[in-house]
Amino acid sequence: MGWWDEKLQETFAAVTRGMAAAKLGPGVLGTIVPINTVGMVALAALVYALSANPLYALIGLALGLAFLAYANERAFRYAEKNPVPALLSGTELLQLFREQRGASDKSIIAEDRPIAGVSATTIEHRGDGDA
Repeated sequence: MGWWDEKLQETFAAVTRGMAAAKLGPGVLGTIVPINTVGMVALAALVYALSANPLYALIGLALGLAFLAYANERAFRYAEKNPVPALLSGTELLQLFREQRGASDKSIIAEDRPIAGVSATTIEHRGDGDA
C-alpha cells in the first residue's frame, strides 16, 4: 500500500497545484475551475459506483459530461458578453461600478476626510467637545 499512497498523494498535489495555476479571478471564470474539478471527481466516483452495471455507468457519465459542458458553455458565453464582471465579483465589482459612476458624476464623491468608525449622521456633537 505504500507505493499506492505515495502516487495518490503526488497526484492530489499535482491537481491542487494545477487549480492554483488556473486561477482566473473571483468571478464566473474563477468559479468554473473548481466546478469542473469537483465534477470530474464526482463523475469518476459515479462510474466506479455503477461499474457493476456498465449501461447505467455510461448513461451517468454522459449526463454528467453534458452538464459540465453546458455549465462551461454558459460561463464562457457570459464572459464573452461581459468580460469585466466575469473576472471580478463582490466588492471588487461594486468598487469598479462606484469608480465608473464617480468618473461621470463628481457630485457623488465626497472630498471630506473620513471619520474612522462613525457615521456623520449617527452622532450629534455638542459645541463643548463632548458627544
